[in-house]
Amino acid sequence: MLAHRAIVALVIIPVAACGDNLAAPALDAAPVCVLIQPPADDCSDPCLDERGPTLVAEIAVGDLALAPPPAGSTPIRVGLFYTIAPQPSNGWTNADAIARFRKIVVDTNDIFVQCDMHLEVEAAQVVALPARLLDLQGNEEGSFGGHPPPGTPDPDLFDYQQNERLTAESRELFAYGKLHTSKNAISAFTVSHIVYYSNQQLSEAGGLSNPPNIYHHVDDYPYRNSVILVPTYGACGALPGEVDRRTFAHELGHMLLNSGGHSTEFRNLMNDGTRLSTAQCTAMRANLDRLYGTAELPDPGPPS
Repeated sequence: MLAHRAIVALVIIPVAACGDNLAAPALDAAPVCVLIQPPADDCSDPCLDERGPTLVAEIAVGDLALAPPPAGSTPIRVGLFYTIAPQPSNGWTNADAIARFRKIVVDTNDIFVQCDMHLEVEAAQVVALPARLLDLQGNEEGSFGGHPPPGTPDPDLFDYQQNERLTAESRELFAYGKLHTSKNAISAFTVSHIVYYSNQQLSEAGGLSNPPNIYHHVDDYPYRNSVILVPTYGACGALPGEVDRRTFAHELGHMLLNSGGHSTEFRNLMNDGTRLSTAQCTAMRANLDRLYGTAELPDPGPPS
């Protein structure tokens, strides 16, 4: 691991002599911060670490060249945000970003067609994040995170009663998405690493969701309408690799089923595959209208 060091170059301004008709210039130039070279392994940099999410490239939805949805299909409104470290862009083009976004949509639509549903993209952006947001802790210390103790009689009710919260870093990231999508659209962000508390134990994940049944504090709405995905990250400033074909669909499944629970059915999307049952599709469509429609619903109430 490279040492995190700040390299500062001072701007020198000549000062004129003072006389009756000559004023000294104002000495208000700030030091110029120079990026660490080569970048730290985790892409942290004192010059960049306090920045928030910053737009790098906005992709027109039409440029994704998506096929029209099947007749009668119900839209799931989403925003897609591929994130990179804030160092100068490293060898990628808008065409590369378009290919990443398109793959996410096509892969997810191939799964949700079972439920006569499809993604309707409201925003597709490449966004620079400081290292503190690229390596993200999703929920607060000691949370259950949708994974109650084994044998809990009613897991969804247990999850609701915990009143768990997003971290300040998660809210900061997700708030950016809400500047570019409708409140109840579900935003998806890539990050380089996720840790979160599962049954009060710190865990890692390749994807993370925030179902309203778990995260219903008024201050977490509408930011909780977001999921996190972990593709492979390379050099600082480089565009990450492709997202696994079922990861976004799986995390959307948690959001639309409004549950942190998993299925025991072989090859089910909420277990180890891509299948969805008729009952799951029915629940998803009902929750899509209730939780992700036009009405604002910070707290959906306990599960019935």
